[in-house]
Amino acid sequence: MQFLGGNRRKLRLADDQRNACYPHSLQFYLQPPSGNISLIEFENLAIDRVKLLKAVENLGVSYVKGSEQYQSKLEAELRKLKFSYRENLGDEYEPRRRDHISHFILRLAYCQSEELRRWFIQQEMDLLRFRFSILPKDKIQSFLKDSHLQFEAISDEDKTLREQDIMASSHSLGGVQLELESVYKIPFADALDLFRGRKVYLENGFAYVPLKDIVAIILNEFRTKLSKALAGIRLTFDWQHFE
Repeated sequence: MQFLGGNRRKLRLADDQRNACYPHSLQFYLQPPSGNISLIEFENLAIDRVKLLKAVENLGVSYVKGSEQYQSKLEAELRKLKFSYRENLGDEYEPRRRDHISHFILRLAYCQSEELRRWFIQQEMDLLRFRFSILPKDKIQSFLKDSHLQFEAISDEDKTLREQDIMASSHSLGGVQLELESVYKIPFADALDLFRGRKVYLENGFAYVPLKDIVAIILNEFRTKLSKALAGIRLTFDWQHFE
């Protein structure tokens, strides 16, 4: 990404190009942004992202995460700061672009110490959890695919065949009827935390995970990738320091 002094008119993309850039209201931030950005916008995006993450932190202290009040107040904060949060809101290219670029800007700022990295990762995880919780069910599979997560929703027939085993293994389902819940087939290695807690049904090297449980696995993948990325940036800075 190149930085330019002053303001610069943004490049206008066709609708299909805009949708391809940011197909979802949440991201795994797998690729850094490219293109041009003014120094003024760089600074404004950094400030707004810090405001957002501090709001995430404060709301997590003041309210129960996932509660109705928490959800509504975090949604209001995202709307106020003009970041993406919900699917099907018309032209979401600019809010998603802001979200993408600002996340990578703060990687540079928060990679400098273990304390900063830990704080940044926790707030970003809470933000992802919120966005995933309001993602329409018909968008989940495409989000997983675009995020390079090899999790596939099984058919109703396969779910019926394993219904008793899945219900007996998952503690999160409670009285929920399994036919109303999506179940995902994922590699065993990606479900180790659920396996250690004896909370998942395993078969032939795969775990069968209800939607209510899959968010924990998604967040663990996100934390691992983000932690490695921050450590890599830190090492780059340390190497450049001695050149």
